[in-house]
Amino acid sequence: VLAAISAAKNQMQDPRAYADAAGDYYQQQVAQVYRLYQQQLKANNAVDFDDLLLLCVRLLEEFPDVLSYYQERFQHILVDEYQDTNHLQNRWIFLLAGRWRNLCVVGDDDQGIYSWRGADIRNILEFERQYPDTRVIKLEQNYRSTGNILAAAYEVIRRNVSRKEKKLWTAAGPGDKVMQYVALDENRSEEH
Repeated sequence: VLAAISAAKNQMQDPRAYADAAGDYYQQQVAQVYRLYQQQLKANNAVDFDDLLLLCVRLLEEFPDVLSYYQERFQHILVDEYQDTNHLQNRWIFLLAGRWRNLCVVGDDDQGIYSWRGADIRNILEFERQYPDTRVIKLEQNYRSTGNILAAAYEVIRRNVSRKEKKLWTAAGPGDKVMQYVALDENRSEEH
């Protein structure tokens, strides 16, 4: 239930908007809990982590003088692991960078593994459309892995839909051949 509430907040849905969109029984129950949860937070003069982001975005959107102050203060913004940002974080970053447009994001769409906690891979995939003056610099040399590992990884990820094409390479040589390890259960395995 907390994950559903977190997802709603990251989509900027307050309890009423979530309740209006609730389609099935589970979502209707979450909507009731969400409303009560927010009431309890307010009664205790508290916020949760998602509220910290949501309230900052609302503050910047609703008070142009506050937005202007922070845009002036943060004229250059760097965001690492951009593939792991959610909708709300993306909105916050764009608001802050709106005046100077000195925004550098670093990330790899092939490493987007946090969708279960709200990360939206579209933030990095659509970045160039949202920021048309973007200059992309591909960092394709890998310093940790051998050639055989990179080749195997490429065969796994090259079929990902909507990915940005890249071909990693290494100066480390081919290395050992990749082996497949099959675990029959937590106690037994066989090597291939």
